[in-house]
Amino acid sequence: MKKNKTTIIITLIAMLALPVKSALAVNLDSTTQKAHQHLINQYQVINPLARTVINVKPLPATLENRRCEAPISFVHAPGSSPRVSVKAICSRPAWTIFISATVEQWQQIVVSSRALSKGTILGDSDTYLREFDLKRLTSPYFSDPAELVGREIKRAIASNQVISPSLVEKKLLIRKGDLVYIEANKGAMSIRMTGTAKQNGSLGEQISVTNTRSGKTIRGYVKSRGIISVSRH
Repeated sequence: MKKNKTTIIITLIAMLALPVKSALAVNLDSTTQKAHQHLINQYQVINPLARTVINVKPLPATLENRRCEAPISFVHAPGSSPRVSVKAICSRPAWTIFISATVEQWQQIVVSSRALSKGTILGDSDTYLREFDLKRLTSPYFSDPAELVGREIKRAIASNQVISPSLVEKKLLIRKGDLVYIEANKGAMSIRMTGTAKQNGSLGEQISVTNTRSGKTIRGYVKSRGIISVSRH
């Protein structure tokens, strides 16, 4: 009976020890895993809207298993290149190793939905959002299609092409000093007055206009060439 009790106690101790050992193993991340998390944290802060993908090059076993009795610190200065190097530093015992990795940051940006000729005034249907790795882009981009509505194409653009700021310009529908119509809607009624533009304006922009009859200056949105609306829609 005594022998059986001893066996049961030993068995229970062994069973209780297993979860502890497993929990410790989960917390003992490798150096490359820690470097991976460090890079993820850095690049997500830089661009929280992007889907960040980090691929860390495996270390040789002799470096991966190098002993460190203090928390390993990492040093990396983010840049535009997709290929990066992060420095892992141990203070006790003192050693430093460099870890190579690649960085991808995927985000939806504005591209052309069809071939667009020079002089085209962009509308809602002319663009759409498509996911790109920003690390592979060499020019600026737009992330909001609404920013491009009303802008004019400066030179021909192919279908599915990233639209950069250098490819478009604001199309002025009203120039300072132009005689314009001011529209005001009240329910089903629409009132139209004349005025003089005090600013240049492109589609959707809000500009100042002087009412010809009252002499008062009001603010209105450019609706089309020569027409200002005091309401947004």
